[in-house]
Amino acid sequence: MPDFQIPERVQRRVLRQRRATLAALAVLGVALVAALVVILPSGPSVARDSLVIAQVRQGRFLVRVQAPGVLRPRGERFVTASVPGVVARVLVRPGDVVTRSSVLVRLVNPHLQSALIAAQSDLADAKATRASLAATLDNTRLTMAAERATARAAAEAAALRAQAERGLAAEHVVAQLDYRKTILDAATAREQVALTEQRIAAFARNQAAQLAAQQARLAAFQAALAEAQANVASLAVGAGEAGVVQSVAAQPGQTLALGGAVAKIASLADLKAALDVAPSEAGEVASGQSASIRLNDQGESRITGIITRVSPAVEHGSVRVDVKLPTHLPPGTRPDLAVLGDIDVTTIANTLSVARPVDARPDSAAIVYRLVDGGHKAIPVRVRFGTTSANAIQVLAGLHAGDRIIVSDTGSFAGKPMIRIR
Repeated sequence: MPDFQIPERVQRRVLRQRRATLAALAVLGVALVAALVVILPSGPSVARDSLVIAQVRQGRFLVRVQAPGVLRPRGERFVTASVPGVVARVLVRPGDVVTRSSVLVRLVNPHLQSALIAAQSDLADAKATRASLAATLDNTRLTMAAERATARAAAEAAALRAQAERGLAAEHVVAQLDYRKTILDAATAREQVALTEQRIAAFARNQAAQLAAQQARLAAFQAALAEAQANVASLAVGAGEAGVVQSVAAQPGQTLALGGAVAKIASLADLKAALDVAPSEAGEVASGQSASIRLNDQGESRITGIITRVSPAVEHGSVRVDVKLPTHLPPGTRPDLAVLGDIDVTTIANTLSVARPVDARPDSAAIVYRLVDGGHKAIPVRVRFGTTSANAIQVLAGLHAGDRIIVSDTGSFAGKPMIRIR
């Protein structure tokens, strides 16, 4: 088979194309290497506005436990029905502020109304009976007083006659028999006066006893009337003390027995802060420590209280801490108000601290990004942390005073040897 010769002109053209391709690949490789050289050492670029940066400080470090919570009444009063009845109207709802005299529920009970009318009638009858008895006794007393006056007059007349006949009897003008009869009449008259006095005294005692009995009967009817009036008044079930209605158990049309539940009232004058402390921080909290309670996120209203109880158990992922509050509280303070508590546990002198990074945990190590190159770049460093305090944490190693670190979430560039901050 004869050899096929490629023309020289074609060979030169193919050679030029190969050289051009190699040159283009070389230029592209150089450009790619240059790009990698520029990009890889500097890392990704992050906007400064998207970062939260904090500076490491040295000095006094206040260990503060921060916990959310709510205001709770130290005592709640359960209002019950003191008389049976049917609920006619419910005048309050949960959350309403009530005074001591506020009416919560109105009941109706026809039997109590009838009992009131009967008690009023019985009392009126007792008063009339007493008045009639008093009039009769007074009339009898006046009659006996008249009899006493008559007896006294007769006794005085008999005495005068006996005195007059004494001289006449001595002169034998009056017979001795008549004189002796006059003396006997005078003595009889005196005895009649004495007996009348005794009758009047006995009658006075009897009168007092009868009036006392009638007064006792009258008092019993007055007490019965007062009870009937109180029962009718109790149909308007009152709060009994100032506070906030927590719940209402009574419903219109419901029949309430004696002692039936009506509502629950929480006092406004005796509140406590119930804080939910993280179990990891609860070990440093103890009764007797001071706590500052913030009524809003801005801290415009603060109340200073004393911790009175730390729950020994963890419930729903937290430890309940009760803080006793002063009697006089700012306006608007009420049960179930969300609060934030700051508990000052202790103070560490001359130590490093910084705002707590997102991934920082107490008594552990973590990687954080420290700013370098005037704040235009950040590199990862390993930092050992100590005690936490609210939003700050103690630095034990890995940073120095004045260092600035990124405390916001670094998950988007975690593991990068360097980032640029623009």
